[in-house]
Amino acid sequence: MPRNGRWLTRPVLAWALYDIASSAFAALVPTFFGLYFVVTVADELAGAQGQWGVIASLALVLAGALAPFVGAWADRRGRWLGLLAGATALCVVATVSMPALGRGDVLRAAALFIAAQVGYTLAVAIYDSLLVRVAQPKHLGRVSGFGWTVGFAGGIIALLAALGLMHGVPADAQSVRLKDAFMVAGLLFAALAVPGLLGLRRLAAASAGDRPAPASARTAYLSVIGTLRHWRRHREVLRFLVAYYLINDVLVTIVFFIAIIFRVRFGLGIEGLLWLALLYHVLASPATLAFGHAADRWGPRPVIYVQVAILGAALLLLAFGTSKIASLVVVVLLGLVYGSLQAVCRSLFALLVPANQAAEMFGFNAIAGRLSAALGPLVFGAVAAASGSETAALVSLLAFLGAGAAVLGALRMQSPQLVGPALTGTHPT
Repeated sequence: MPRNGRWLTRPVLAWALYDIASSAFAALVPTFFGLYFVVTVADELAGAQGQWGVIASLALVLAGALAPFVGAWADRRGRWLGLLAGATALCVVATVSMPALGRGDVLRAAALFIAAQVGYTLAVAIYDSLLVRVAQPKHLGRVSGFGWTVGFAGGIIALLAALGLMHGVPADAQSVRLKDAFMVAGLLFAALAVPGLLGLRRLAAASAGDRPAPASARTAYLSVIGTLRHWRRHREVLRFLVAYYLINDVLVTIVFFIAIIFRVRFGLGIEGLLWLALLYHVLASPATLAFGHAADRWGPRPVIYVQVAILGAALLLLAFGTSKIASLVVVVLLGLVYGSLQAVCRSLFALLVPANQAAEMFGFNAIAGRLSAALGPLVFGAVAAASGSETAALVSLLAFLGAGAAVLGALRMQSPQLVGPALTGTHPT
């Protein structure tokens, strides 16, 4: 980790490069696969949204359950690059296989999406953990924000490619063409991940001596169990994680259902949705960098409050708006906070973990996030199926958002900034 005053260093640039690759997948598959599943695979049958909610939740639960064990194994071995490459390959192979799906292929569609999402989640958990190796504590906010910011470039490339595929295709045939966009996303992920992984080799070589002893699956399991036994010592840290992951329920649910909602409520076709997604990425890039700098200057908690308020406004407008202007405003609001909120929280969590357990701790970060986030799509899908309306389902998400803000407000701090001696002093030695 650099000890000089600069935050934009060569390790930071190498670390951020992989974010560009993973964003090519994130921009298209989690957001648009649900729409493809409901319209094409399930043929818009009754209960299709409920089925998609169950599939999305299963993917999140499985990914979260595996993440801490994979992270602990990476920490014990001191070699995380191979695991990062392997998880990336799993995601890529499943994604490029999606064009083979057709009407009625519900089980195969579920299997491919779950495999892709698990690979992506495991890769991102390992990647996120490297933040503590490339940045100084005082720069975590801006470095985390920088990673998200440049990462949006990968999403923009993927969306432009998808728009090229949709050009000239009749509106009623565009949902079927989505499967080709998924293959493009997988190929872009693979092509962009190679230079990212190569750039991380020097960092991997430098950290290889941290844990020279070989590690088995049993060793990783015992490490995870031992860490679980000590979570109660860090009540304020745990309280913050609960607050964030209540909010994360809303974030994940928006990703999995927003394309479906926009199509039903605002009458947008696939091409229109892709243009809105592109607008989101263009806005989110500078907003994420700005919020990262704000978190370093004023502390994460006040910044998160502002972001939660903006997210709540977007939810209300999404629930009750009907015009295409409303859809545009929703995208602008989400562009301001969706990526930036996660970046600010990632930088906070990085402050709380010891470097020699970073991958394992970010694995716990992943399991808590995915297990709790699984509830959001499940509740949304169930409420939408039972009520026949996305409005009631969207309003139900406000409960998660309000509960998260309330738990965040209950944090007992000795400093006006969220990250202060009371938290940083709880690091295990």
